[in-house]
Amino acid sequence: MKPWITVGEALSPDGTRLELVEHDGEYIIRADDLPLMSTRMHFSEVELARVVCNKLKSGAKVMIGGLGLGYTLRSALDLIPKDAKAVQVELVPEVIEWNKGPLAPFANHPLNDKRAELVQDDVSKVIRNAHNEYDSIMLDVDNGPSALVDERNSWLYTDHGLQAIRRALKNGGRVAIWSADDEPRFTSRMRRNGFRAEKIQVQAHKGKGGIRHVIFTGRKT
Repeated sequence: MKPWITVGEALSPDGTRLELVEHDGEYIIRADDLPLMSTRMHFSEVELARVVCNKLKSGAKVMIGGLGLGYTLRSALDLIPKDAKAVQVELVPEVIEWNKGPLAPFANHPLNDKRAELVQDDVSKVIRNAHNEYDSIMLDVDNGPSALVDERNSWLYTDHGLQAIRRALKNGGRVAIWSADDEPRFTSRMRRNGFRAEKIQVQAHKGKGGIRHVIFTGRKT
């Protein structure tokens, strides 16, 4: 059996060790040795964009928080109009370089699309500074509301974080939040903070059983 090969390493600002590893053509990003995402199981990342980027109007502007393996950005670009813009926010520079290098072909080089604007920054800061700016926001930051790798990301899932997301959205704008697991109280929290919210369970691997992830989605009311 072929061994896993370390392709790249990085440290997140909180000290979490990130690692890009490859085995027989499959790539995985790990955080402190725990798998975060895989090129083999990425269907939920594709669906994250589909639930909030369909039927957007000309000139729309969307934001993706967390680059990951590039699949959510690619899915958004495939759905938004030709004159729309997709702002991709990623904090860790090595993750950006991995997506320009060995990971680029898997999502068909989304960072090369002229509609993609790459911002290297903390997504929480970008959201705080935005007001009535985005038609859709997609967040694949950490493992969701209740399975955090970096506790500093918890703000996004609090009342204050959801209120900031709501301010960043245009009237009627939509947010989609990826989660590794269900968090029964999170939909109620979204509703309490001005969203018409629901949760969707999606397969990690298209067309197969096994692991399911959750997407919390809401429309600004």
